[in-house]
Amino acid sequence: MIVIAGKNNISVFGLERALQQFSPDEIAVVCNRNDTGVDGWQRSLRAAALKYGVREISLETAYEIASVAFISLEFDRIVVPQRFSISRVFNIHFSRLPEYKGMFTSVWPLLESRAEAGVTLHLIDPGIDTGDIVAQQVFPIASWWTCRDLYFAFNRHAGQLLDQWFARLVDGEVRAEPQSAVDASYFSKNAIDYGALKIDLLSTAWSLRNKVRAFAFREYQFLQWDGKPVVSATILPGRSQFKAGTLINATEDYVELCTIDYDVRLNFDRLPEMLKACERGDLQAVQALQANIAGYNDANSQGWTPLIVASYAGAYEVVDWLLQQGADPERTNNKGTTPLMYAKDAYLAGRCRKTFQLLLRKGANPDAADYTGRALADYVTDEQFARLRGAC
Repeated sequence: MIVIAGKNNISVFGLERALQQFSPDEIAVVCNRNDTGVDGWQRSLRAAALKYGVREISLETAYEIASVAFISLEFDRIVVPQRFSISRVFNIHFSRLPEYKGMFTSVWPLLESRAEAGVTLHLIDPGIDTGDIVAQQVFPIASWWTCRDLYFAFNRHAGQLLDQWFARLVDGEVRAEPQSAVDASYFSKNAIDYGALKIDLLSTAWSLRNKVRAFAFREYQFLQWDGKPVVSATILPGRSQFKAGTLINATEDYVELCTIDYDVRLNFDRLPEMLKACERGDLQAVQALQANIAGYNDANSQGWTPLIVASYAGAYEVVDWLLQQGADPERTNNKGTTPLMYAKDAYLAGRCRKTFQLLLRKGANPDAADYTGRALADYVTDEQFARLRGAC
């Protein structure tokens, strides 16, 4: 019996990877306590287990019946490895251990303006994220990423790490190295009081910019100014000439204020207007609104990003510009539908054929499947697919 414990996309990825090697009756899942059993902006492990006919068990039962491996993927409880009869007890932690053990790992690298982050596969020991390291994957942090972007990157790279190592985790030699004491850090669940988050202008403009990025996560919260969500902060070239907190200018889209060193512009949320501009193919409006969304991969409640909307509309110039800024051609909506799948509608309807081809050149995967398991070819006729393959 192999046990997958956790939540969200990475846990479902782990379950689906396990199903490639084991039958459903050889797998069990332990779901986080807040798993509603319904897919949202992230997938539900409980819903996936029900879909695949995999049994859900408690952690207490997992201690008793896990006989192959226990793999924790964003699990919300402390695991006691000594209670298992097996030694293959693993976790993937969303940080480059030994730094950022514990909580809120999508926040700290942005608050500290780190250039890189990482995901770590490690053995679970009696401590909190202190187990010996099996493997690690490090990646760059884009200058415009929010904590939401970093969280999605953690999921993507954790999936790659799990895919590379899964066979060895369940039936192979696994070597691990102790974590270094150098650069180690830990943050508990009390390290951040989300109910007390606020914009403090008695700081440097750089610190304020980083704080806005670090807490910009549409599904959870934005920092606010005068009751308006702030999605980004722009450091202005002018040195502050007045007391920190002094209002310099205010518009519908932003306010400009003094900090202790440089003036800063706090940009208010206008994602609906951005998505409408993408739908119209209005590149000038899209560029004017770029600071008024929480990064180029920002998304509405259905997971529609600016790139998805522009791809469906066949707005070639907008798609091209978004990709140049760093928008992810593989970022899906809440159902796993890719920008390329939407661009195929514009291609077949004759709205624009160049957009489909551009996404392919930029790395979009034509074989990617959505969360129902269907790929591009499954949504078109044979004749239409032949036309699309011609574009490839």
